[in-house]
Amino acid sequence: MIAFIAGIGVVIALALCLMRMFAGPTLYDRVLAVNGVVTKVAVLLAAAAVMAGRAMWIDSALALLLSSLVVNVAVLKFFRLRTFQAPLAREEEL
Repeated sequence: MIAFIAGIGVVIALALCLMRMFAGPTLYDRVLAVNGVVTKVAVLLAAAAVMAGRAMWIDSALALLLSSLVVNVAVLKFFRLRTFQAPLAREEEL
C-alpha cells in the first residue's frame, strides 16, 4: 500500500517534469528535465517491483539509471562542443 501511494506521488512529479521538458526555456533545463523523468520512471519501476515481489525489476531500474547517466553526459558534451571527437590540439597551443 505504501508503494502504491508513493507511486502516485511520483506520477505527479513525473507530470511536472514532462511539462518542464516540453516548455523548458533552455536546452539545459530540458536535459535536466529528461534526467528527472528517467529517474522517476526508475523509481516507479522499483515501486512496481516491491508491489509485485519481483527483485529483478530493481536490477532493470538500476540499469536504466546507469545508462541514463552515460547518455546524459554524452548529450551535454555534444551540445557544448558540437562534436563527440576530442580536440586534436588545445586552443592555447594554436
